[in-house]
Amino acid sequence: MMSRDSHQPALEVLKDEQGSVALGWVGPDVFYARFERGLSAKVGMAHVARLEEILRRVPSLKYFSDSSALTEYDLLARSAFVRLVLENRRKFSALVMLTWSAGVTPAAQAFAAAVGSPVVILADAVEFDKLLLQAAPFARHRLSANAWVKASAQDIVRR
Repeated sequence: MMSRDSHQPALEVLKDEQGSVALGWVGPDVFYARFERGLSAKVGMAHVARLEEILRRVPSLKYFSDSSALTEYDLLARSAFVRLVLENRRKFSALVMLTWSAGVTPAAQAFAAAVGSPVVILADAVEFDKLLLQAAPFARHRLSANAWVKASAQDIVRR
């Protein structure tokens, strides 16, 4: 079952001057997010709000996040994401996360321990891609930058 509406683009980009997150459906019940540069509180909270909205509409999903291009993040944004995952733990049939250049940090380990299964935290992009393509075989096509819609975090918050 495809959870996303068929008329929606594969990915939407939330951005501000610090960085961006591209997010959206890449396969049946597979939701994807890719963070680049810095994750501000504004973009981070918009990402959490969007994910919360999605979680209200679906029985479950597989969440894949690629933070390999992330250079910094706001602690409020990270805390909001952790709270959202903990409050909706049963809705995540998979939670696969590719870490940033710092690797698997103590904060990531603590997150995985708090959430438990089904969290998988990876430092290997090849392994991440392998798991993503197993879950969503056409993800590469959906991740084409031509399919993205750009919006500012302010636009998203106003929706």
